[in-house]
Amino acid sequence: MADDKIELFVGLIETIDAPGAADACRRLLSVDERVRADRFVFERHRRQYIFAHAMLRLALSQVAPNVAPSDWSFGAGRYGRPYVAAPKTSTALHFSLSHADGCVACVVSRHEAVGVDVETVSRRVAPLSTALRFFAPEEVETLRGLPEPAAIERFFDYWTLKEAYLKARGFGLNLPLDAFAMQVSREAIEISFKPDIADDPQGWRFSLCSPSPSHRLAIADGSRADGGLPISRNAWPFQEAAE
Repeated sequence: MADDKIELFVGLIETIDAPGAADACRRLLSVDERVRADRFVFERHRRQYIFAHAMLRLALSQVAPNVAPSDWSFGAGRYGRPYVAAPKTSTALHFSLSHADGCVACVVSRHEAVGVDVETVSRRVAPLSTALRFFAPEEVETLRGLPEPAAIERFFDYWTLKEAYLKARGFGLNLPLDAFAMQVSREAIEISFKPDIADDPQGWRFSLCSPSPSHRLAIADGSRADGGLPISRNAWPFQEAAE
């Protein structure tokens, strides 16, 4: 079993979509997952789903190597958050899965309150108009004070951090994005809440990275571990599993 840390797995579709890779990954999926994959209209969306869900299975088996990737089964919580339903492991494993156009990512941890989000950075986005609809007032004011290139970058910082937090809490979209605000600086990433939100900002640690020039990835760590959990980045796990 893994040490007490966050295991991060990231795959860029352009590098992992080798001949036969999608078919090999599809064989790891459950019948229900294959049915869901086949419902996608566009082939690129189908392949992205297959790679993401195969990566999750491979990642779990890398952390718990006594379980074959195809043997994991999943359930869903109150707000739709997926969890490991079987098999039972000596230490419970929790995960968060995300994919955007061209990138798949997941985290695995012993702690439930961990979330990941990855987004495709679009230069065509109108950060202020979108922020006015969804973000907290202090985030909107920060974006107003930035020139457009920097505002777009900060917009995606906020978006991924917020989504990662919601995933870590297991709320889905049942908590409005303007109920909490992110503060991003070179020194730290912090969160604050409206008075009616029952959460402690001191209990959260956040990180940001760019898997590629066109993707932004955020991790939210609500483990309450002193200083936050260390993050171990892993390569795409399929090749090792396929050999």
